[in-house]
Amino acid sequence: MVAIPYSYTEELEFSHSDSKPLPQNIGAEEAILGGILLDPSAIYRVQDRLEPKHFYIGAHRDIYQACLKLSKKGEPTDLLSVSSWLSDQNLLARIGGRNKLAELVGRTVSAVNIDKHADTVIKKYKRRELIREGNRTIKLAYDENQDLVDIFSTVTNKIKAVTDTPVAPTKDEYQRWKHDRLLSEVTNIYTTVVEPSFRYFKLDELAKEHSRTTQFLEHLYLKSLTAVCSQLLTYEEVKQLAGSTVREWLVNGLVPKSTTILLAADGGIGKTKFTYGIAKVMIQGTQFGKFIATGEKRKILYYQGDESPGDMVQALESLGYSEADIGTYVRTRFGWSAENMPALIQDLKEFQPDFVVIDSLSTANKYSVYQESQMEYARPILQMTGLATQYKTTFLIIHHTNREGGVRGTTAIRNAVSEVWTLTKDNSQTATPYDRLLEINKSRSRSSGKKYRMYFNPEDISFTFLGEEPEQGSSVSEQSAKDALLEFFSKNRNIKFTVKELAHRLGYSDSHTRNCLLGLAADGLISRECREGYATNYFLVLESVTSQSVANGQTEATEAEGIVEYTSTPPAPHQHPTSTPHQHPIDLCTAGDAEVGDYLSTQKPPSKKVESEEKNNGQFLSFNNQQQPEALPDNNSRGAGGGAGGVIVLDDNHPTPAIFATESELPLLPLIKEKGIYWSSSFKREVTVFLIFDEMSEVSCQVPGRGRWSLQFTDLQFCDKSPRHDLSVGDRVVILVGKLKETFATITDIRADGIWLKSDDRKKRLTKPYWPHQLAKA
Repeated sequence: MVAIPYSYTEELEFSHSDSKPLPQNIGAEEAILGGILLDPSAIYRVQDRLEPKHFYIGAHRDIYQACLKLSKKGEPTDLLSVSSWLSDQNLLARIGGRNKLAELVGRTVSAVNIDKHADTVIKKYKRRELIREGNRTIKLAYDENQDLVDIFSTVTNKIKAVTDTPVAPTKDEYQRWKHDRLLSEVTNIYTTVVEPSFRYFKLDELAKEHSRTTQFLEHLYLKSLTAVCSQLLTYEEVKQLAGSTVREWLVNGLVPKSTTILLAADGGIGKTKFTYGIAKVMIQGTQFGKFIATGEKRKILYYQGDESPGDMVQALESLGYSEADIGTYVRTRFGWSAENMPALIQDLKEFQPDFVVIDSLSTANKYSVYQESQMEYARPILQMTGLATQYKTTFLIIHHTNREGGVRGTTAIRNAVSEVWTLTKDNSQTATPYDRLLEINKSRSRSSGKKYRMYFNPEDISFTFLGEEPEQGSSVSEQSAKDALLEFFSKNRNIKFTVKELAHRLGYSDSHTRNCLLGLAADGLISRECREGYATNYFLVLESVTSQSVANGQTEATEAEGIVEYTSTPPAPHQHPTSTPHQHPIDLCTAGDAEVGDYLSTQKPPSKKVESEEKNNGQFLSFNNQQQPEALPDNNSRGAGGGAGGVIVLDDNHPTPAIFATESELPLLPLIKEKGIYWSSSFKREVTVFLIFDEMSEVSCQVPGRGRWSLQFTDLQFCDKSPRHDLSVGDRVVILVGKLKETFATITDIRADGIWLKSDDRKKRLTKPYWPHQLAKA
């Protein structure tokens, strides 16, 4: 054998601390016990968190144990009672006799600081525990009989039990810590472990570790899904949490965003094929009858359990899924069950679908240990409800009906979703075998109880929308007016209209128009916006595409132009369509027919002559005709305000006012101030500003002869009565408004659309222009 020099072996240095006493504070222990003996009520302040094992001295543990026993029985913890209990248990001599108890009382003045002393004693105990576990770890490392993996597991659990336990907790705090720790581990297993058998193994191991059963852990996780509530919120916090008072839809009136839908039907009705058709509408951005998609190119995720791949492909091909690029927005999984919930979460993160179809609830729960009649059967739906909100997607779960036509199984299934649709055969005498009825049985987004007639074509497995089942008391004229309004909105997407504007354009009375609009909004077919102090606006949403701009390694999403507010007064040629003015609600409500006819008229695009002039001035911005309302013939016979007399046309009949000097002498941008006077490019007259709304880039103005109106900043131009600013290119300024308030920047350009800046801080990218009143020289 070759001898190995000692200097070539690894030397482990251990700093021996045998000479040092273990962490402890005997004085604090004596003060606690003395306080309890002096004041029997003091024990109630520490008994929930201070345990006998926390005491370093054995006698102190026995005395404190005696106090706890007496307190539990409701007996006092004075000197005589504690002495008697210890004597009965043959422990009095071991703790040092009655002299020891008397000594504790004699050294204590009061129990005022008993809470602080308890914290000290518990912290010293935690230090002793760390030392104890450290020594055990050393012994385990020398034990060659144990497997290394088992040693790692034992050491990790022991150390974690010491380090994770909160220091000096109350009883409630300690129980909360145990609950949160166990629930976190259970949730992690349920949401990340894809393989069901391995998930069950990990649950069983966790149950043994915590002396629980797997059934208890499953119930704990289920309770966590149903018992979540927010903190107490103020009304302002609720509005901020909601983000918008306008309900968001994937398909107006049919498929809301971020929700769960249950589609129940009997076998052979065509519920899966109907779902395929609705999904195609979302991808193409078209409509199904009166249900109009809010956008296009929506991502669809199918979890198919009832159809084979061959049947599904055949159905999708028949419905035209091979057209254009429809197939690029579809992803599918077969054989999915609720036991594979982690796979669903992974798909939501990676694919980010807008619409998820689960076909069906029965196959998703095929491995469930619960029956359809049990409440726990609805657990996957509760999980999907949380995922819908978390990942901003909508789940449609296909299920079956019972003999009575209702949702089969426990009522918890119906209660767990936000929307319930039922698809049935039309059994009326005049119906064909392929006539279907879709009923909105339950909805938290729109009115419920409405029925819609459809026809199922067995040749191409498509559904044709036939119309809404008329309600009792509804008239043909009302339905006709609703159809006309909906058609008008579909041709004027994202433009907001008031009741009076729509009544004038379509030739109906205000009250009749208002009732029809309320009915359409209640059905979710159009959106309704109510703001205090403003007239109610109605519009049909068309979501715009978002573009991604990357700067300094960060991705910033900027949304293209969305919803605009519209009135009949046309924007100036150099003005963006979103700059159209809208009248103050007081004037809308009080204006007579003649005055209404003056501003509710058919919009005309600017003439080429005006466009050419403005382009030559360098201030021309492209006019998006798609944002203009559809030109309808005037209704001269339906109101005194009709006819061409109310049309405001951009032409040469409005000369530039004499108060203007030559254009080269005027600043490009006015300094907007309250009570300031400016020239309105839309009204071709001077207006006076009363209020400034920087967050909306709007001002509230008094327009001579027109009343109070809201105008965009870009509508205001300089006149000789307007305040001037002294800003110029190269000036260093500080921003006064918005999220980037107090940011320093340098002016790089001054244009008709505002002042463009470059931030001094490279991490802050300035992507929009500002106005002179929003800046100050640094």
